[in-house]
Amino acid sequence: MSKVLSFISILSTVSLFGLIALAAFLMAKNGTPPEAIQRFSEALRLPGSLSLVVQLLLTLGQILIIILVSTIVGGEHTDKTVRLMLTRGPTRTQFLLSKIGAAIACTLLGVAGITLLGILVGSIFSFTTGIAPTFDFFSTNWLAHAVLYLLIAILGLFTYAMMALFLSTLGRSTAAGMVGVLTWSFLIEPAISVIALLGKSISGPLGSFFQSLPDYLIGSNISNLLSNQDPYIFPTPTGSHVAPQLSNIHSLLVLCIYLVVFIGVALWVNMRRDVLI
Repeated sequence: MSKVLSFISILSTVSLFGLIALAAFLMAKNGTPPEAIQRFSEALRLPGSLSLVVQLLLTLGQILIIILVSTIVGGEHTDKTVRLMLTRGPTRTQFLLSKIGAAIACTLLGVAGITLLGILVGSIFSFTTGIAPTFDFFSTNWLAHAVLYLLIAILGLFTYAMMALFLSTLGRSTAAGMVGVLTWSFLIEPAISVIALLGKSISGPLGSFFQSLPDYLIGSNISNLLSNQDPYIFPTPTGSHVAPQLSNIHSLLVLCIYLVVFIGVALWVNMRRDVLI
């Protein structure tokens, strides 16, 4: 399973940057204005490629880590191996902590691997545009914020991974984790965002309540943390960046609460459950 998911992530990264490079190459051959080709070139090389990599991680990477963690946790229940492990092997706490450790390791390795691959492939493909890369943006401060940018992506992926662990533990199956988290991430959260937009047309406390709902979603807070790093990583004219809607402290607290609930409840259920059932 892990080899298949790794192959999919590598193929997707190469395909994404390859398509952008192909589009830029065809535009150059067809006499497209240099400004348009310049934008494609900037997307292929740093710092623009970092944004593409993180967006890929938070879409396809999110799906892959959810599938992987759901399989790691739910597979033990589906194959009935959890009964043997808990009666003859590690304690229940050690069992679940090992799954959390595996999720952390997979997330770290996945983000590091895809980031390096994306930057390398993007840099190679950028030569098809005929525009030489520059490193005027690079500094110690930029590098620090770039690392922080990736750490935020890791935190976001880990939060969804812990939701998958929680639901797989609760539902005792791989499907419970995969379906539950994917439904939440790609259906429920967008639906709540639409409800928040409708709340702008409602006056009073009810409208304010609806508008505040996205402030407590996982995806919204990950996006907010990433957006707050944009001015330091992606150089643009002054005033072009949108002012942050939420503070970093708010977003970090919300994500930490989600993690505490997911891990805490999963541990509690794992400790209280009768494994013979």
